[in-house]
Amino acid sequence: MTEELFSIYLYFIVEKVIPLIISEYNLSEEEAIQKFYSSELYTFLENYKTGVWRYSPNLLFNLYKEELETGEIIFPEEAA
Repeated sequence: MTEELFSIYLYFIVEKVIPLIISEYNLSEEEAIQKFYSSELYTFLENYKTGVWRYSPNLLFNLYKEELETGEIIFPEEAA
């Protein structure tokens, strides 16, 4: 996958995760985007080599929620 295609794909992933964050935490879209982009999870997501971009939006949301609640992210085995 080219860098350009990855950027486009990443945009569509984030577009599906943000509404879940908005709904769960009662945030504005701007706040949700800022918080997600500032997360450790997003650092993994934006790195093609981690493979985190292959996860479903629901799994990504659950990992984000886990990071907020515990300060840790435990990736499924296939990510290791």
